[in-house]
Amino acid sequence: MGTHSSCLRRWGFLASVVGVVLLAVGSGCGKSSPPPAAEPAAVAPVPPPPPAQPIQLAELAPVTLLPGAGAKVALRVDRGSASGPVQVEVADVPAGVFVKALAIPAQESTGNLELAAGDKLGDTELKATLRVTVRAGEQKAERPLALVVGKLSLPKLLPPAEVVVQPGTTAFVDVPVERSGYSGPLPLRAEGVPAKVEVVVLPIASGQNASKMRIVAAADAPEGRHNVRLATSAHGRAIEGPIVLVVDRFPYRVNCFTVVTLKPGEKKTVPVPIERRPFPGPIRLEAADLPPGVTAARFEVAAGQAVANLEFSAAPDAAERVRSARVLSTGGSYAVNGPIVVRVSRGEHGFLPREITSNRDLIHLLRRGGFGGRVSAQTKKALLEAYGGTPESEQAVLRGLRWLAEHQLSDGRWSLKNYGKEMSDCNCRGKSEAEVVDIDVAGTAFGVLPFLGAGITHSQAPEEPAELGQYKRVVKRALTFLLKSQGAISKDPLQDGKLDGNMYAHALATIALCEAYGLSGDVNLKVGAQRAIKYLVEAQDPQGGGWRYGPRQPGDMSAVAWVFLAVRSGNLAGLPLKRAALAKAEGFVDSCAAGPKEAKLSRYSYQPGTPATVPLTAAGLLTRQYLGWPKNQPELAAGCDYLMANLPPETGDRLEPVYYYYYATQVLHHMEGPAFDLWNHRMRELLLRTQATKGHQAGSWDPEGTDYGKTGGRLYVTSMALMTLEVYYRHLPMYRMLTFAPSER
Repeated sequence: MGTHSSCLRRWGFLASVVGVVLLAVGSGCGKSSPPPAAEPAAVAPVPPPPPAQPIQLAELAPVTLLPGAGAKVALRVDRGSASGPVQVEVADVPAGVFVKALAIPAQESTGNLELAAGDKLGDTELKATLRVTVRAGEQKAERPLALVVGKLSLPKLLPPAEVVVQPGTTAFVDVPVERSGYSGPLPLRAEGVPAKVEVVVLPIASGQNASKMRIVAAADAPEGRHNVRLATSAHGRAIEGPIVLVVDRFPYRVNCFTVVTLKPGEKKTVPVPIERRPFPGPIRLEAADLPPGVTAARFEVAAGQAVANLEFSAAPDAAERVRSARVLSTGGSYAVNGPIVVRVSRGEHGFLPREITSNRDLIHLLRRGGFGGRVSAQTKKALLEAYGGTPESEQAVLRGLRWLAEHQLSDGRWSLKNYGKEMSDCNCRGKSEAEVVDIDVAGTAFGVLPFLGAGITHSQAPEEPAELGQYKRVVKRALTFLLKSQGAISKDPLQDGKLDGNMYAHALATIALCEAYGLSGDVNLKVGAQRAIKYLVEAQDPQGGGWRYGPRQPGDMSAVAWVFLAVRSGNLAGLPLKRAALAKAEGFVDSCAAGPKEAKLSRYSYQPGTPATVPLTAAGLLTRQYLGWPKNQPELAAGCDYLMANLPPETGDRLEPVYYYYYATQVLHHMEGPAFDLWNHRMRELLLRTQATKGHQAGSWDPEGTDYGKTGGRLYVTSMALMTLEVYYRHLPMYRMLTFAPSER
């Protein structure tokens, strides 16, 4: 190993020496001459570079768009000598058109230009020429791009111009669409739909040309015409189809609200006008709920015909009674029911049933306008059938009596203001009762009068229904409270016999005491009733002859009417009254007459010199009847016509002028005949429709919106409604001649 290394060192040294020698020779050292110079060689010419190839853009195809749509434009570039990415620029782009220009990557020659037309374009056709420029380094190329954004052809909704739907029914309507080239789906909705009406519209799928619309009107949907819009959208545009939605109980009206009077064995043709409203087609009619023994033939009304001749027949043995029947009619998809009152009568002397005139136990109560009809289940039933009461109206009376009994306070009174204060779960009071007066004598009178009206006293009650018997205790406690409120006998004529409260309260309590005495004959009530009547006479205004809130004040018609009811009740109970007081009172009633010139005494005002009102006209006319006006008095007939021009409403869920209804019902009941039959149907149905039937309020009536409801509250309104429903038997007709039939015993 060592020998080999030394050899290598020797060879390296020799190589170094040789290199130095060669270097010296190459650098001209030594004595040798340079070689002779050579001839210069010829230089070849350099060729020029090839010319640059310009970038080129292929021709662009025109583009047509619809608003809301987009398209891609193919770009083809001949790069020539250009390398690297190609930039794309677009100029002269109109408003509403959107462009997305993407660079063409290096080494590629094709790309895309993305165009989109905004939704708001399309009202008119848009034509534009865009400038498309491509750039690569210093090179560029440009081409025009023709663009057209077309005018839209929107679809049209074509619903019928008008649709009629009846409350409580469902209507189905076709909704065609004119697509106008639009093929997409159309979701539909209804706008401007009225309360208590539901409109459901099915969507229109792609390719379909119509939809179905379902209209559901609640039973209490208010009538009226409503501008409803069917709405959708296409191409970003709102599209509407207007439609008039008519909520109408009577697409046609069968004007059958009349009274048909038949004698047993009689046939009668009754023309019934047909009011053609939206529906002009044929109509089929038939009568239902007729009195026993009465039939009516079906009738077909041809399209456009304006009168239907209904034929009624009464069997020879048909009993005398009255019934609210119905005329059922169908026309197309519509159905209309209208009331018609049918009465079976043997003659003009009328309908006072034999059950009344043959009962010798009632002779002492059988006076004109007397109490005798209410004392037994048999007489009440007979009078209900004779004057238009129904099982439904009697059930309403029972519900009302239950409500009153539940709200009597433990000491026998009723409170107008706090009738539920002894009941932890009573929620009957509403906001409208915040200002109710706190007069317990008036409240107790209102509470007990419906029980007396049903024939219940502290000592007796009609035998049916059995429920009535349990209310004798209710009446006894109420009468005890009223007598305690009267106070001790006094030598002061303006104190003796006075019941607590104002004149209204005293008059109401006097009615209760007089009726209770008249029905029961209880001598313990006689003194209190007589003292109450005597106080009324002493409290009369000595100048004007009327009554008001306090004793001997100038009168008002409302207070006078209540006093006359008290006076009449005392008279019917056999209590004496000085005629001089009535003569003065008649003068006051004269002073409130405010009718038209030809019949001044047919209408009445609150106080002398003020305008007549409908409620006080009813109160004034009842007072005139009590004062002895005959049935054929011209002003009485004119006044009744005025009342009939203000009938209770055919529809609605609010009781409203219960004070007016209470008085007018009595006036017309005393008059009897077709006017009362028509009035009674409307009045009875309104009371049934508006009575509360659920919860703690069941059996009562809401005071909201009623006349004097803010003053008297739910207790007052319920009492007035119940006494109105008891009109059939509460008082016998005032003008009915009482001819006693032989006893059947």
